[in-house]
Amino acid sequence: MEIEKLLKDSLEIFQKNIVAFIIGTLIAGIGSILIVTIAPLFYGVVYMAVKGIKGEKVEIGDVFEGFKAPGAFVQSWIVVIIYLVLMIAGSMLLGRIGGILGILMIYALPLLVMREYSGKDAIKENFELIQKYPVETAIVFLIFFALNFIGSLIVIGALLTFPFSMIGYTLMAKNLTGNGQPVAYIEE
Repeated sequence: MEIEKLLKDSLEIFQKNIVAFIIGTLIAGIGSILIVTIAPLFYGVVYMAVKGIKGEKVEIGDVFEGFKAPGAFVQSWIVVIIYLVLMIAGSMLLGRIGGILGILMIYALPLLVMREYSGKDAIKENFELIQKYPVETAIVFLIFFALNFIGSLIVIGALLTFPFSMIGYTLMAKNLTGNGQPVAYIEE
């Protein structure tokens, strides 16, 4: 697996659009206080990642795409509710370790945005990818989990690590779904 390439490509995309990603993430974080806006704003951050991956100019206003795209508001909430149920159930059953169950939804939001799926279809393909590439998924999850943990120790760090990890998860999902075969980051 070429994890270095995944990280390098993610960093390059992030650096090209750093101001938009930081301000978009800040808006998503502050906007999440209203709770009802959490899912569509996270959708927006992933939408920003998708645009960056495509080589398009990422704009701050892209963070609101979850409110604009047809069906995105509801579909993003379907994904987030299932994610929250898994996280809460895992935490209740396994304590703090249960929080690692976030790995079970690693590709769902990127797939929802990239493929314009329904929430149900995004979750279904997410689980198929995890079953097909469990080791690769675990490695990528642990790397970005660690980066986000470190970033969360200081608020400004999270403004850097969260969008960076969303780009990484989205790149990985794109890679794993490319023609049904991994192309750039995973060696057979």
